[in-house]
Amino acid sequence: MGLSRILLAWLAVTGWLLLWEAMARQVGRGGIGPWMRAPVWRYGGEGVLLTLFGALWFGSLGAGAWWLVFALVGAIAQWPFPGEPTRRRVARELGGRALRVTRIVVAGALLAWRLAPA
Repeated sequence: MGLSRILLAWLAVTGWLLLWEAMARQVGRGGIGPWMRAPVWRYGGEGVLLTLFGALWFGSLGAGAWWLVFALVGAIAQWPFPGEPTRRRVARELGGRALRVTRIVVAGALLAWRLAPA
C-alpha cells in the first residue's frame, strides 16, 4: 500500500469529519456561532488515527466486514454514559451516539474505497 494512497485516504476522511462537523453545527444550532467546536488539527488527528487503523485492516488483516469493524470502533468510542441519565435523556443520548457511530462507519467506507485491494 503506497503512501500516496494513505495520504489521499487521510484527506478524504479528514474532509468528511470537517463536513460532518459543519452539518451538525448547522442542524444543532441553526447556523449561529463558529461552525467548528474544536481546532482543525483535532479532526486531522482523528483522521490520521482512523486512516492508520483502516490501512492496518485493509493491508494485513482482511477486507471483509469492514463496516462491522468500524461500527465496533465507533461504538467503543461512544460507550460510557456520564452519570445516570433520565429516560428522556437516554433516548436522546442514544440517538446522538448512533449518529456519531454512523460518522465513523462512513469514514470507514471512505477508507474502504481508497485503501481496499481492487
